[in-house]
Amino acid sequence: MFDYKNAVQVLLMFSAVFLSVTAFLCLVYAVKGPKLADRIIATNMIGMKVVLLVVVLGLYVEEEFMADVAFVYTLLSFLAIVVCTELMLQFRINKLDHTSSVSEKKAT
Repeated sequence: MFDYKNAVQVLLMFSAVFLSVTAFLCLVYAVKGPKLADRIIATNMIGMKVVLLVVVLGLYVEEEFMADVAFVYTLLSFLAIVVCTELMLQFRINKLDHTSSVSEKKAT
C-alpha cells in the first residue's frame, strides 16, 4: 500500500533543496546585479525563500512554532526592504540635487 507520510516527507525535502538552490542563485544575482534596484529585489526574494524554507522545515519536523518564526522573519524582511528602498531613493534624490547644482554653477 502507498505510504502517504513518506511521500510527503520526500516532497518536503525536495522543496527544501529547491528553495535552497534558488535562494543561492538569488544571492549570486544580488552580488552581481547590474543595478541597486535589482539587488534590493534579489534580497527581497532571498527573504521570501527563507520564509518558505522555514515553513517547509517546520512541516518536515512537525513543529507548529516555526510558523510564528516565519511570520516574524517576514515582518523583519519587509521592514529591511522598505528601509533599503528609502535609502536608495534618498541617495538618488541627493545625486540629482548635486548634479543640478553643479550644472547651474557651470552655467553662470
